[in-house]
Amino acid sequence: MSRAVAVCHGPFGRVSIYDLDRPLVLHAHREAHLIFYLEGGMGRVDVNGQSIRVDPFMGVAINPWEPHNFQPERNGSFGLFLVVYLKPDWLAAQTTTPAGGLVFPSSELVVTRELAAWRDKAVEMLLCSRRELNLSAVLMALAQASSEPIGCDLASSLIHLAEEDAIDRRVRRACRLLEEHPSHEGVLASVAREAGLSRAHFFKLFKEQIGVTPTVFSNTVRLDAALDRIVMSRDPVTSISDGLGFSCQSVFTRFFTAHMGMAPSDYRRALRLVDSGAAARGVIGQGPREAAHV
Repeated sequence: MSRAVAVCHGPFGRVSIYDLDRPLVLHAHREAHLIFYLEGGMGRVDVNGQSIRVDPFMGVAINPWEPHNFQPERNGSFGLFLVVYLKPDWLAAQTTTPAGGLVFPSSELVVTRELAAWRDKAVEMLLCSRRELNLSAVLMALAQASSEPIGCDLASSLIHLAEEDAIDRRVRRACRLLEEHPSHEGVLASVAREAGLSRAHFFKLFKEQIGVTPTVFSNTVRLDAALDRIVMSRDPVTSISDGLGFSCQSVFTRFFTAHMGMAPSDYRRALRLVDSGAAARGVIGQGPREAAHV
């Protein structure tokens, strides 16, 4: 059974060390997403039709809302991975560029010496026993290093997604309703009916405009709502399951495990909340040794 070794949530997003031995379903995140191999069994990530081997020499960089999945190279073989989720608005605040849009120029992420040093620094901080961690600077440097192997600067690669006015009002309404009511499974069918569109036509329109299917979008919203409740409340898993409209706790646990690799109770046990502290801009361009005091 996969498990969370360490999990930290903060203003930057979240960063985790996972010990994974099972595949994850096709899913997406609203955050920019980095995956690095640490030890044990290696894995593969499929993103944008490309299969990438996650090993000591290659990581994966996934832009917001890019659908992807994970598959261990050998089923049942545990592998340790550093998994980073960075909020686009937080990244934009560090680089003074607009939020949203493409962050990484390529899904294939060559692990350079600099990138490996920042990765190892993030792991060291996650595993340390101090209650107060300032991960902000290290994670921003990790994101910056992840955008540099082909000469692309992170600040210049953060671009707007399609302007809201360019998105069909029916699709905007569906997104808004899903965000406001993550437990309402009938939202999409209802919006399609109101718009006078067939379900198939509406789903095609949604995928063209948002970049993911309505199902993937809905599951992302539901998973985010679950994570918020797991992280920010002491509510039992049963109450969280009921609040999100799952028929029973076991169905919720299966949903969460299919997307995260572990049960919600296991995720909560490994959780720490951290304060990102000062902005990362002051250490971009420094090496890990100079930032080690952060």
